[in-house]
Amino acid sequence: MKHFLIFSLKSVCYGSYLYFADALGKALEKAGHSIEVFSSKKEPLEALERLSGKSFDAALDFNSELPRLKMDDGSYFLDQVDAPFYDVLLDHPLYHHDSLKQGLSNYHALCLDKNHMDYIKAHYPHIRSVHLFAMTGEDISPQDASYPKKEIDVLFSGTYTDYRKVEHSLKDTPGHLLSLTKQLIDRMQSDGSLTQEAALKSLLPSLEEAEVIEETFPLHMQACFLCDTYIRAYKREKLLMRLAKEGVPLTLLGNGFRKSPLSDFPKLRIIEDASFFDTFSFFRASNICLNLLPEFKNGTHDRIYSAMLSHSLCLTDASPLLREEFTDQTELCFYDWRDPRGLAQLTAELLSSPSRLRQISQNGYAAAKKATRGRHGRLLCCASSPKRLRSLILLQFSARRGRPEGRFPINAR
Repeated sequence: MKHFLIFSLKSVCYGSYLYFADALGKALEKAGHSIEVFSSKKEPLEALERLSGKSFDAALDFNSELPRLKMDDGSYFLDQVDAPFYDVLLDHPLYHHDSLKQGLSNYHALCLDKNHMDYIKAHYPHIRSVHLFAMTGEDISPQDASYPKKEIDVLFSGTYTDYRKVEHSLKDTPGHLLSLTKQLIDRMQSDGSLTQEAALKSLLPSLEEAEVIEETFPLHMQACFLCDTYIRAYKREKLLMRLAKEGVPLTLLGNGFRKSPLSDFPKLRIIEDASFFDTFSFFRASNICLNLLPEFKNGTHDRIYSAMLSHSLCLTDASPLLREEFTDQTELCFYDWRDPRGLAQLTAELLSSPSRLRQISQNGYAAAKKATRGRHGRLLCCASSPKRLRSLILLQFSARRGRPEGRFPINAR
């Protein structure tokens, strides 16, 4: 039996972080291990000091700010806890530079995208290990493998962010960073395959500040975070607007859409103020769950697996990681986000062929269920060998990419 410390600190992104912490604790307890949870709902943050000097086989947090926390003597709080610390990063590392740069003695990272892993290895060499957090999802009716009743044609779950407001905020960006961010946006919109780090590297030969940027690359990536925010918000709105104009029967689940141009479409349904757990019931009631990856060029997303485990056909843009795991038109359906008309046609074809839609959905359910069982088994293995804690990536719970700071919660559901 091993002893784990889990931090449950942030009530953001529809309460998803708290949900993850709770799910993680339950999974480890089910595996026969002891869990200590530090919850900000139950204790003030000042009580963290009681953990100093205590020993655990591992400590975990999501999008953590704890690496920045220091004691009165200037030492790191997490270095006072005798445990390897694992930070599960639910979005691009650029959002977490202020934590990742901290020189903790036993710091590890788990990522949702292979490119993010490479980024951390390249720019934060003091982090002792970096591993892939390979997703599974949530099955709210695990004993029922039958095809459930469907009431929604096409569901999109996510938060609306107005890219125009992001663009307006760019005006507050100082000096050369404004020009740099705009160039990054242009470069990434011209070539949708580029990550932000690849786009920035491609610009270096043309920039007077190239030497400085190369020396402080992760700092400049962080400074240009509005590029990532803008691209994601822009792509989301443009795709959904085009689908709405094509007459796709959309239901939008998430905050902000009532104040968006999408609210002008009378046949489009908007559902707001749903909790993170509520989203799974909506997945289960949907024929199709539409997903747009949040600029994870070689990653995945919990919506994909939760949709499949809900007997819903997952319709998503692809990544190499997803193509390695699933077969198009068999367990899910891939689409090209640059071809919204083609996506609208594919959606219509699927909805007009209930038997095909149901077959793909059930194939997806079986594939996701099999993956969940296998990954949970490897969780037990990792729990017996804390040095292999990277296998916590294989837990039976979904994970949400959320950005805890800032004005634009594009990563929220």
